[in-house]
Amino acid sequence: MPSHDDIHDVAGLAASLDAALAGVLAELGVEGPPAAAELGVPSRREHGDLTTNAALVNAKRAGRPPREIAQALGERWSAGPGAGACARFEVAGPGFLNLFLTDAWHRGALARMLVAGSHYGRGALPAERRQKVNIEFVSVNPTGPLHVGHARYASYGDALCRIFAYAGHDVTREFYVNDAGTQMLRFGQSLAARYAQRLGADVAVPDDGYQGEYLLGLADEFIAEAGERYLEAVAAAPDALSLPADVVAVFKTWGRDAVLELFRATLGRLRVPFDVWAHESALYTGGEPYRGFAGEVGKALADLDAEDLLYEHEGAVWLKTTRFGDDKDRVLIRSSGEATYFLSDIAYHRDKMDRGFEHMIDIWGADHHGYVPRMKAAFTALPPHQPERLELIIGQLVNLLEGGAAKRMSKRRGDIVTVDDLVEAIGVDAARFLLVGRSQDTTLELDLDLAVEQSSQNPVYYVQYAHARICSVLRTLVERGGEGAVALVDEVAAGARGLPDVAVGPEERDLIHTLARFPDVVLAAVEHRAPHRVHTYLGELAAGFHVFYRQCRVIVDDPEVSVFRVGLCRASQRILATGLDLLGVSAPEQM
Repeated sequence: MPSHDDIHDVAGLAASLDAALAGVLAELGVEGPPAAAELGVPSRREHGDLTTNAALVNAKRAGRPPREIAQALGERWSAGPGAGACARFEVAGPGFLNLFLTDAWHRGALARMLVAGSHYGRGALPAERRQKVNIEFVSVNPTGPLHVGHARYASYGDALCRIFAYAGHDVTREFYVNDAGTQMLRFGQSLAARYAQRLGADVAVPDDGYQGEYLLGLADEFIAEAGERYLEAVAAAPDALSLPADVVAVFKTWGRDAVLELFRATLGRLRVPFDVWAHESALYTGGEPYRGFAGEVGKALADLDAEDLLYEHEGAVWLKTTRFGDDKDRVLIRSSGEATYFLSDIAYHRDKMDRGFEHMIDIWGADHHGYVPRMKAAFTALPPHQPERLELIIGQLVNLLEGGAAKRMSKRRGDIVTVDDLVEAIGVDAARFLLVGRSQDTTLELDLDLAVEQSSQNPVYYVQYAHARICSVLRTLVERGGEGAVALVDEVAAGARGLPDVAVGPEERDLIHTLARFPDVVLAAVEHRAPHRVHTYLGELAAGFHVFYRQCRVIVDDPEVSVFRVGLCRASQRILATGLDLLGVSAPEQM
């Protein structure tokens, strides 16, 4: 659990500044807490260790010039809670307060990181903001292999789950299996046609069916289990579209389960687990039917009817989504009596609410952008009418580059680069790291040539190499008789002693500042749903460590300096490993 009253923690230091500012404002007759301010690192070292715009954002309500408030804040804080942390302060520009921190603050901050160990930054989210969260991602129709676009959604969704849980949320990872509707029907018909072809019958795959070669492999597996049991029924039909419903159901169900097993294996290889695999087909089972539909679907229809939100027109049943911001009302039950995908989705989200989730996040592909307004409208229509509980995130595409050329993909044509292909080509670590390297709402170009390059130009190699270098430094230290320094750092980590009272050099200060930002990076990644912020931070931390390593020898004649620098190495190692793990990437000890 984080301690926000510890001034050696950046959050604690910010809280102490807020308290001092509240005192300044109270003396000026301003009631209430200060307006939210930013505490950041100046772009230039000579401007201090930290800077805040607190005076600027509170000057108007105080009726005083910002520089006057900044001066009063600096004096009050440095004489009070910041007495042991503040070497001096400066008022800069229109009213920024620049803080120059003592060596003692830096030593205390590093000691705090060592005590926290691999849990530094864990639970950074205040208890009152933690929720029971459902994050649903990937959720592709089980009709064929997962391709690199799905790899991006999987990597993003899994990293988001890891970061949410690390910050303090109670997270459930969910895969929604779209195993009902027209696409699954075409998949079943396509698999039946391939089955017949493998057994010598002339049955064509439907023009709008699935043409991929992977269906031949599935057909062979089906034959190994069922033999020629269904050949006569398939071959007797005029075409695959005319197959009896019971025959198609066999192929559809078998094919669904076979593809889901492939999904589980592929996602496992990508280090993406799921807690729940929710089936669309299950939404139609159980309970008393309503308007001809059982299960969650019937319950959703009953809820909406009770709100007077359904009406019949031209034989179909419509939902009044225009009441909730949609551009037109939407059909839930077609005139044929079939349910639409939209009705299934409404029932599915009703089920999530019944399961007690306080917040629900769906991560959808780029082609679902137009579906967002109607889904938000439907969720608002559902009792208890709390649209803020549903958050819809739209991911963008991946352009896979090899030799400067982009590969185009189509699951139906079978012209795809699968997740398994990607992992085989560049490895899991490179795939996971590079796929979260940019915001999910921007198109990502994944360069296969760069991904396998062992140089500082390859982002994952650069970060992993920093971790491996630290491990090598610590191993070498022990081999050369430096166990004493490591043992003293272990005592600091156990809280048995503090770090030696040594001067802290500029490269050491810079590295400590970067390390101390980690909890805030985790919080920002949660707030903005942005794993790429952890990705960017890890690159900055690796760069900071490499500079420190070049400028500061870890083992020197002064044993106290060596202990301090070993502590810096240990803290850097652990935070690099933690950050990589949040992105689903390993932290190798040798490279």
